[in-house]
Amino acid sequence: MFNYPVYKAMKARLIGIAPVFIYLKQYVKGKDNTSYKVPAIYIELPDGTPISFYGRKLMTAMGAQFKVHYISYAPFKNHENPVQDSAIAAHETKVREIDTLINGWNAADQDGKIITQQLLPVNASLNNFMGDTLVSIITYQTEVYSRHLQV
Repeated sequence: MFNYPVYKAMKARLIGIAPVFIYLKQYVKGKDNTSYKVPAIYIELPDGTPISFYGRKLMTAMGAQFKVHYISYAPFKNHENPVQDSAIAAHETKVREIDTLINGWNAADQDGKIITQQLLPVNASLNNFMGDTLVSIITYQTEVYSRHLQV
């Protein structure tokens, strides 16, 4: 619940690149009967980030890490393949577009209030082949802010 507004803001920012979903380990190897969309962007929300309370209104999660997964088709072949090469180039272009939109960006809620510090990249796992798909993951770190209602 604390990170969901950030997910919604990221989804609104990235929806022009590909469909955006919450990452629930949809494409993990060995998982049966799962359905996932390709190409797509999956946003993995932080898990276990400690939340600090300041006064009666403000909560923060420092060091929250959001992982942005981009998955596309790029069937791996052991020989030179122009179709695969163009699929990899298109995949890398989309990953650069995602990074351009998210790197250094401050998320805001529906009212225009800032809910994060700048999202800064701290890790990347690029161009990982999984069967007929290619997956790239960029991890962004930030501080998340939330105002809760007074009782």
